[in-house]
Amino acid sequence: MTRSYYDARPSKFEAVGNGSYIYRWDIQEEDAPQQIMAEGEDQPAAESSRTQYSCYEVIVWASVSSNKITEAAIRAMWDANYEQKLINEYNAANLGVYGGSKSSDEAKAKIASYKDFLAARATLKAQIDADCAELNIE
Repeated sequence: MTRSYYDARPSKFEAVGNGSYIYRWDIQEEDAPQQIMAEGEDQPAAESSRTQYSCYEVIVWASVSSNKITEAAIRAMWDANYEQKLINEYNAANLGVYGGSKSSDEAKAKIASYKDFLAARATLKAQIDADCAELNIE
């Protein structure tokens, strides 16, 4: 998933006006270098820094709920096929399919990949739950 960029700090939740809403998370302030070019010149006349904001965002249709936002955000970050692949590799690693045993380096890597995915998903869900509590979204 790619980040969206804004010149001003975006809100976490915004009504679009057509029955949909934008939910944004991981909003970060960044310094973006900016080159000022003089007309007819190949080299920049000056460089400055400007503040920009980046975030991830998804569109959720009414009626909005914490579960709908969570589902949309998780599917935007990881598609179902990727998640299923990690589950299958995790199960195969636990059965000793990779490297002949559960303790092989290859099996450990597959198990670690799935655990990393679960941790990232739990972090995202916790962020959404906190934002929904702040925004009074059930």
